[in-house]
Amino acid sequence: MIRILHLSYSDGMTGAGIAAKRIHQCIADYDKSSIKSFFISNTHGIKNIKTCRKKKLFPKFYNFFKKYFERIIIKIIKYEDNVFHSVSVFPTLKHHEINKLDIDIVHMHWVQHETISIEEIGKIKFPIVWTLHDCWPFSSTEHYQKDKFDERYMNEYKIKKRFNFSEYIDKLCFLRKKFSWKNNISLIAPSKWIANCALRSSLMKDKKLEIIPNPIDTEIFKPINKNNARKTLKINKDKKVILFGSIDGGIDPRKGADLLKNVLDILRITKKDFQLVIFGGGSRNQNIFNNNYFEIIHLGKIKSINKMATIYSAADIFVIPSRIESFGQTASEAQSCGTPVIGFDIGGLKDIVVNKESGLLIEPYNCEKMAKGIEDILSDENKISKFSEASRANALKKFNYKKVAMSHLVFYQNILNYGK
Repeated sequence: MIRILHLSYSDGMTGAGIAAKRIHQCIADYDKSSIKSFFISNTHGIKNIKTCRKKKLFPKFYNFFKKYFERIIIKIIKYEDNVFHSVSVFPTLKHHEINKLDIDIVHMHWVQHETISIEEIGKIKFPIVWTLHDCWPFSSTEHYQKDKFDERYMNEYKIKKRFNFSEYIDKLCFLRKKFSWKNNISLIAPSKWIANCALRSSLMKDKKLEIIPNPIDTEIFKPINKNNARKTLKINKDKKVILFGSIDGGIDPRKGADLLKNVLDILRITKKDFQLVIFGGGSRNQNIFNNNYFEIIHLGKIKSINKMATIYSAADIFVIPSRIESFGQTASEAQSCGTPVIGFDIGGLKDIVVNKESGLLIEPYNCEKMAKGIEDILSDENKISKFSEASRANALKKFNYKKVAMSHLVFYQNILNYGK
C-alpha cells in the first residue's frame, strides 16, 4: 500500500487547484488495495473524499496575513513585468505536521500564497513528487518567464543591472531554493514544453522527471447535443458559437485576450454570423471584447463542472489564444466534450491539440492566420464534425482518469524502489 499526501494551496479556486484535486481524485479512485491518497490545502477540503486536514497550528487570520503581506512585499520590490511572483518566506510549520504522518510520498502542487516556505519544503523527510503547474519550482520568484529571451533560470540568475533591486531579490530566492532543496525531489510535467524547461534549469536539471498530462473526468466532460446545450444556456441556435474562457478573463496578458480581440476584429469583416460566448471572471474583466459588430454572451464564473460541459458542447469551436500554457486545461476539457480547439502552437497546447485532426495550432502569434483558421472551420460543417469526433477520441486516449492514475502509480513505485 502506497500512501500519498497531496499538498496544494487550493482544491478548486484556481486552474492549478482544480488540476490538483482531479489528480488526487483519479488516484484515490484507481485501486484502493494498492494506493491511498490524501489531500491537504490552505483552503477548504474536498467534499465526499477522504481528506487529511491540518490542525489549526495558526489561526486563520495568520494565513490571511501571510498571503496579503507577501503581495505587499512583491509590490515594494517593483517588478517591471506582468508576471506573478512569489517569495514563500513566512514560516508555517507544515513540515513538522507532514513529517509526523504515516505516508510514503508528498505530492506537491501549486503551493504559493505562502502555503509553505522554501526552507520548509527542504525539511520534508519523505520523497517529494512535484507537479509543475507553472515554472516556479525551477525558477526564482517568477511563475513564468517574462518572455522567450528570459533564460535566467538556466544561468543561476546572474546580476545584469547593478542597481536593479528585483534582480537581487531573484538571486536571493534562487539561492534559498538551491541550498534548501537537498532532499529527494522528483518532477511530473503535464507537457513536453514545461518538461524541457525544467530539464534546462539550474535547479532541476538533474531531477527524475516524468511527463503525465492532467486528468479529465471524461464521464462528466462528454459531448451533449449541441442544440439542447444551447437551449439550456439560451444561446442562439442559428449562429456559429466561438467560445473563450479563463479564470482571470481579459485581464491576464498570458491568456491572450488582446490577441483574440485582434482576431475578432479581422473576423468581423469577413464573417458576421457568429457570436462570442465567454466564461470566467466578471463581465468587467471581459470589456476588452465589447463591440457593435457581433453578439457577446457573458456567462461569468462557472462553479458547476456539469454546466461547463454544457458550455463546451454548445460551442462550434473553442479558442485559446494564450501566450504561455504549461498544459491548457480548458483545451483538454473542450476536447473531451468533442469541441474542436484552435490555439497558438505553444507550450502545453502542442500536447493537447492534434493539429488539423482535433483542431488547429497556429503560428504564434499570427492573428490573421488564426482568424483564417477559425473561418475555415466554421464554414465547413463536415470539418466541424470530423474535428469533433477526433477531439473526443483524443481526450479518451490521453486524459482519462484511469490512464493518468496508472501513470502516477508507476512513477510513485519507481521512486520508492529507487530509494531502497
